[in-house]
Amino acid sequence: MKKLLAVAPFSILLAACATNAPTTTTAPTTETQQVVHSLTCEDDGMITATYAANGQAAKLNVTLPKVGLNNADIMMEQAVSASGARYVNNVNPKTTYDWHTKSDFGVMTITADNGQTYSVNCEL
Repeated sequence: MKKLLAVAPFSILLAACATNAPTTTTAPTTETQQVVHSLTCEDDGMITATYAANGQAAKLNVTLPKVGLNNADIMMEQAVSASGARYVNNVNPKTTYDWHTKSDFGVMTITADNGQTYSVNCEL
């Protein structure tokens, strides 16, 4: 009996060491990957759109010489769209940017506070 009591703690310790701790392996997901599209626009323009993986936001790098934009970074938030995807930036009270895409096409509309609107068509 004394031998059993003396060996019991060691056997419990060995049993605890022999068990494998649960491990979890997470496979890489595409949810963290961004989507980037470069579009050529009318009026010698270019827009590179980087979309968040969840589609809730887009960062546009815009070059539209006709309106004086040269490599301008514009952060956009997703907005309601009847068809395709639409993003807006209306944080500046003087200028509103609207980016609407569908398939391989996009339309950038810039509206000034005085009511002037500039719209340009773009495609992949």
